[in-house]
Amino acid sequence: MKFRFSALCLLITAMVFTFGCAKKADPNKPIDQIKAEVEKMSVNDLQATAQAYAKEIKAKQGEVDKVKEKFKGMSPMDLFGEKGKGIREQATKLASEVSELTKRYTIYADKLRAKGGDLSKIKI
Repeated sequence: MKFRFSALCLLITAMVFTFGCAKKADPNKPIDQIKAEVEKMSVNDLQATAQAYAKEIKAKQGEVDKVKEKFKGMSPMDLFGEKGKGIREQATKLASEVSELTKRYTIYADKLRAKGGDLSKIKI
């Protein structure tokens, strides 16, 4: 019984270290804060953070594509009427998120380039 509990604790600890420390892409993080942080970051940290932003941007672009598909099946009357209102709002919100993520990604990518990092690993 003690062995199982110890193994479970070890597994949980390993998961926290593996997944809890992952770089996160935050579209709301202040740009001034990011500009200050990148000055102190290593090439590896810059790359990991830029990769997180690139991954999130790709995911949001996939959501944008799904919303575009909803538009294709609508008549112009529905598109500009109440039926299309929710979809238009969703598309606007997603476009804004992609824009904010891209602004932040660019800061990390530019600093990575300046420090001689490999940009091929962070492509969107």
